Amino acid sequence: MRYTTSGQKAVVIAVLLAVSVILALLFNALHSEVGSIILTVLQVLGWYLVSRLFRGPGEPVRAARPWWRMTNRPLLSGALAAAYGLVAVVNIGFSFAGFGSLSGTVSILAELAFAALFALSYLRLASLARATA
Repeated sequence: MRYTTSGQKAVVIAVLLAVSVILALLFNALHSEVGSIILTVLQVLGWYLVSRLFRGPGEPVRAARPWWRMTNRPLLSGALAAAYGLVAVVNIGFSFAGFGSLSGTVSILAELAFAALFALSYLRLASLARATA
């Protein structure tokens, strides 16, 4: 199944966010470091899966999306790369300020991985746009 309309994508994102919030509240209530790490891994898998299923205007629906293509637009990929990078930097700052933990480190690594994936997506999509312009 591929999601092509804004409404379909909004529903999928809302479900992912709701599940993430519920699990985060549960693991926080249980004070589970392992649970927080599992949640981060599940979030990474969920968001990467969504990037495989969403399609933008003019993008082939049936064909598999290249592994590096996180969005359909360079600007969106660039903005998300900057956002994930900024969140990672803030969390690194919190870690140095004494709020670090193993689950925090795993979260930072996930944020850095997404920042890198979105940055690569931005670079390749921008290159494709220049080549076809």
